[in-house]
Amino acid sequence: MISKSEIGGVILAGGKASRMAFRDKALEPLHTKPLLEYVIGNAAPQVEHLILSVNHNIERYQTFELPIVSDRNASYGGPLLGILSAMHWFQDAKTGKGVRYLACFPGDVPEFPEDVVSQLKLELDKKSAAVTYIYHRDQIQPLFSLWRLNLIKQIEEAVAGGLFGPKLLFDSLKAVAVNCDDNSPGAFCNINSAEDLNAAARLISRK
Repeated sequence: MISKSEIGGVILAGGKASRMAFRDKALEPLHTKPLLEYVIGNAAPQVEHLILSVNHNIERYQTFELPIVSDRNASYGGPLLGILSAMHWFQDAKTGKGVRYLACFPGDVPEFPEDVVSQLKLELDKKSAAVTYIYHRDQIQPLFSLWRLNLIKQIEEAVAGGLFGPKLLFDSLKAVAVNCDDNSPGAFCNINSAEDLNAAARLISRK
């Protein structure tokens, strides 16, 4: 059985946010609090160690007092490079010595289940999968995923071959979808535009 002490977590906030006029989506306010604050508050209790994948405005992100990891070799290489960079950090860092799995959370989704990692690890263990990811309301949520850390070499090869998103790698791995039936109005609400942010404000209550 996978224990919490074996799971490191990364919040993926390293993109350009071109659909938000290149503003940092994770820093945009929702009910006066940055989106990232919601993500951290929900993700941190689910993992042993939590880090941020960030490529710009580093000083602003440092205020959240989490380790910051930028993309290896090239910035803005997509979320798969962010995942790979986080894996290398946990492999090399003293604080990550017991970590065997990486849980991923997107930095622009403020509401998700408090047990999403438990759901992912249950299926990872039961199905002996390489990676598990969330399936919710007929949509794949590939950035809500749990990866075995020993996939580093395969992910390196995929990134070198030009793959940018984790979903593109699933077919070549033993990847298992985990159906999540969370029916709360704002669950897995992805913020890609100002309109999305306004919609999330209507769906998600103040915290």
